Amino acid sequence: MSLFNSRRRFLKATAILGLGASAAPALDARGATRSTSSHRGAHRLDRVALEDILVGCAVFGCGGGGKLSEGLAKITEDLGAGLRFSLLPVAALGDDEWVASPYGIGSLAPLSVADRARFAGLPLAKEDNVEAAFRRLSGFLHRPFVAAVAGELGPWSTAAALSTAARLGIPLLDADRVGRATPEATQDSVLVAGLSNLPLAAVSTFGDSLILERVGADSRVEDLLRALSVASAGDLGVTDAALSGRAIRRAGALVLGTISNARALGQAVRQAAAVGADPVAALLAAGSGHRLFQGTVLECPWRDEAGFLVGEVVIAGHGSYAASHYRVRFKNENIVSWKDDVVSVLPPDLISVVDSATAIAIANPEFEIGQSVTVLGFSAPALWRTPAGLRVFGPAHFGLSEAYRPL
Repeated sequence: MSLFNSRRRFLKATAILGLGASAAPALDARGATRSTSSHRGAHRLDRVALEDILVGCAVFGCGGGGKLSEGLAKITEDLGAGLRFSLLPVAALGDDEWVASPYGIGSLAPLSVADRARFAGLPLAKEDNVEAAFRRLSGFLHRPFVAAVAGELGPWSTAAALSTAARLGIPLLDADRVGRATPEATQDSVLVAGLSNLPLAAVSTFGDSLILERVGADSRVEDLLRALSVASAGDLGVTDAALSGRAIRRAGALVLGTISNARALGQAVRQAAAVGADPVAALLAAGSGHRLFQGTVLECPWRDEAGFLVGEVVIAGHGSYAASHYRVRFKNENIVSWKDDVVSVLPPDLISVVDSATAIAIANPEFEIGQSVTVLGFSAPALWRTPAGLRVFGPAHFGLSEAYRPL
């Protein structure tokens, strides 16, 4: 579900801004989302807390979910504009209070020369397309949303949800729909729990807007959104999964407490760096993770394939790993890995590659040859290890012949 913000920067540089793009629906008093004071159960997030959250989300992003630098820049911009951020525990959400998930979908790959020519000169919408989609769905349903829910954990994905919530004057719920970042829209706790993520609103970077009310099968959501993203220069804003507090309390409907978990990882890295301790060890302790490999980057071939960034990073071991090689395959996010051609980690478990000196996670495909990195593994949330979860997020879904073996 990753939104690659540098594409939008290119389009801003080449488009004729504001011409022909329709505005988002105006806020109204008949049920559409409106700016309000923060929910009574929410608590404020300051700059340090926000930065910790995004550093942790970069780890849980598994190489996807956008770039940490862009997520931090977005939050810095919003704080400079005077926006206030808050987090709402799920327990504080009323049964009849509603939330929805704003996110972006697209490829992490840079635009090709042909795409640049195809989109050059098209008018850009003046409003952020993720926020526009959130407003569009609220207006369509004539229902206010009291909080936003991150579609996934990622340094840009979660920053976009935080930013959308702050601009609308509502908190972010302390939960998400995956417990990591994921390449496909069907890898969604809402669907696994038997709930619907429809209707949804989608708005392109050019201001094209639509409501999707029904599909022939859940997999069609991914197919349709991915096609729309390709036609939108990889920059599609989406809001879906309008849910009541009552529905959210259904077992497995959301992965709970994940924003706080990400904050704990970021805090551990920050505090370790402040006292000269090993930030990678601190991160692993905070997240109950596993050190899988350590070495230097040999190569990172990639390609843009049907709206996905597909490729591998190959790492030569050093220290206790000196006689080995490690390989991580990604489809936007890191999916599967091998040590010396023997499977190491299978989906849906988490693989994150971090800088060995700083423990800051590296986004695909932003590796440098010779860079010193450490590969970390984390257990997937329990819902993904169920038969229903494995059907959409297990090895077979990604064309792998190996049976799932928990990390």
